Amino acid sequence: MTTTPSSHVSQSGRDDQGRPQAHTRLTPTTDTGECLVLCEPDAIIPVIFLPGIMGTNLRASEGGGSVWRPPNMDSVLSILSAVGTLVGFFFRGPATRQTMLDPDSTEVDDRGPIDTEGALSKEEAKTRGWGSLMRSAYHPVMSAMQKELNALMESAAFLESWGDGQLYRRSPTDYGDTVGNAGLTSDEVKHAAAYRFEVWAGGYNWLRSNEESADDIIKYIDDVVIDHYRNEIGADAEKIKVILVTHSMGGFVARAMDRIHAYERVLGVVHGVMPATGAPATYKRMRSGFEGVAKVVLGRNAAEVTAIMGNSPGALELCPMPEYGVGSQDQRDWLKLGGPAGGRPSAALPALGDPYGEIYQNRAWYGLVPAHNAGMLDPAALTVSAGAMESIGGELDPLALFDDRIDEVKAFHGAISGAYPDPAYVHYGDDSKMHAWGRLHWAGSNLPTGAEVASLGVVSDNGKDSVRLSHGSAQLELKIAAQDAPGDETVPAVSGGAPGMGSVAANFRQGDQGQGQYAAADHNGTPRKGYDHQASYNDDRARWATMYSVVKIAQEADWA
Repeated sequence: MTTTPSSHVSQSGRDDQGRPQAHTRLTPTTDTGECLVLCEPDAIIPVIFLPGIMGTNLRASEGGGSVWRPPNMDSVLSILSAVGTLVGFFFRGPATRQTMLDPDSTEVDDRGPIDTEGALSKEEAKTRGWGSLMRSAYHPVMSAMQKELNALMESAAFLESWGDGQLYRRSPTDYGDTVGNAGLTSDEVKHAAAYRFEVWAGGYNWLRSNEESADDIIKYIDDVVIDHYRNEIGADAEKIKVILVTHSMGGFVARAMDRIHAYERVLGVVHGVMPATGAPATYKRMRSGFEGVAKVVLGRNAAEVTAIMGNSPGALELCPMPEYGVGSQDQRDWLKLGGPAGGRPSAALPALGDPYGEIYQNRAWYGLVPAHNAGMLDPAALTVSAGAMESIGGELDPLALFDDRIDEVKAFHGAISGAYPDPAYVHYGDDSKMHAWGRLHWAGSNLPTGAEVASLGVVSDNGKDSVRLSHGSAQLELKIAAQDAPGDETVPAVSGGAPGMGSVAANFRQGDQGQGQYAAADHNGTPRKGYDHQASYNDDRARWATMYSVVKIAQEADWA
């Protein structure tokens, strides 16, 4: 008996250490057909995911104890674990929170849980730093990129989702792109298929300045990521450039890498839900605490939040910049004082275009840290070390140090203002049912106009949402009004969409305020509201924009 010769095709893959491997099967000796192994491309494009504020796990620099691990809420076990975290934080006051989350005594913690959804082994994911990032918010999209960007073609044929007329070949305008880009061509997909995409986590200490975090990520890319490939592919690793995919504040890190450090090993950047010109929610939370379940962990009131964010350069850099709300005077003067909610305020700031002096360093009742909240900046007395106090002959004023931080924030804003990497692809939420603080309105009683507004005395401030002021013999009560602007419940569209006013390569406006068949719908065209800020990368629209953008950026690669 003879067997007709045939070809046997075997897929290649990776072992637990990330080394290439292939499995084949034995055939009868009479089968003389060749055995083909479909090898992965040799050329590599690392994709580095930069999370948002609070998205990186942190530990104590000394002792290594975990100090920050954002609670995952996507399974029964993770919810039970989260409950324990919430209970623990419930009994922690401002001083304990300040001590735990001190920028100078914390570092990235890569020991967090990992779920690759079968995209690669946990051992390889750990090598690539996945354990440093919040699992539920980021691992799903990282797994999707690892799978789908390496499943473009096989045996010279396009695979599912990447062929002509398939999912990722749709028009970007269908997903809200306002630039008017065309869909991916066959040649573009083929070019990207010549590379192997490997997804890495870029965890950073979000308490520190984004300029410092940018420097840390540059060192991470050069000393860890590229060094990994030096060991794997030798000298060819020097040709490699990376693609950055960012979430929220991670976009500031990427912009600092480009504008401040002039780093040249970045091929392009994908910005997701970035508060490009800042967000009034930062002010709101320092004056009244966080919202929802997050408030238990991140701070229920001004005292708990100010103890952390007031000492965190990274967090303060999320305050609105001078160009916030450009194109809308109502949004540009984003801090509204007095008058009915939704109505004409008695005053609006920044009136002179200087939010630093008019709001952040202002000690009046409406300042970011008003005089009556000064004690909230240093409840644990960590302002200076004993040695520093001896060298200057006394105790430093926490408010003076805070003002120094704001000066540094101003310098940072100036360095990245209106500037984005080239190329930059942007996607953001703009939905009328996902309100954010586009402006912050202390609403209620009408206030006197002019200079008298700043001189009003504070009768009481509950540190949550209301203040009572004195004006002569009268008392005036104000409360923070609810969110009123389309967005993603954290970043208003006026900030998320600000890069679209410049020269970015794509600008995906997603939600019911965007245009396109899938801007306010899922992949099947079923209408749906916009996406939540923290979970944005778990949404079909944000993922589509990301896959498209990465393949477009890959066209710049020339080392295959």
